[in-house]
Amino acid sequence: MTATQSFRIYEILHKHFKNDADAKVIVEEIESIIETKIDNIKDILATKEDIVKSQLEIEKRLNNIIIWIVATGVACAGLVLTILKLFTGK
Repeated sequence: MTATQSFRIYEILHKHFKNDADAKVIVEEIESIIETKIDNIKDILATKEDIVKSQLEIEKRLNNIIIWIVATGVACAGLVLTILKLFTGK
């Protein structure tokens, strides 16, 4: 939670409680709850770095697949030409 957000919550609570101490305690509790929730899900969330790593891994795999497809096509063409040469005798 940013300082601006905390201060805004404090202002709202101060209007209702008319007591600085109570408003501060509630804001601190809210901040604590939010920090705990963020810490609990931090390991689950992907960072920008994680996304970039995933994209690079996908690119590498796609390039590898393309190379295999082309190589297989060339091999099949060579096999077909060899078979035709054997049966036609030329």
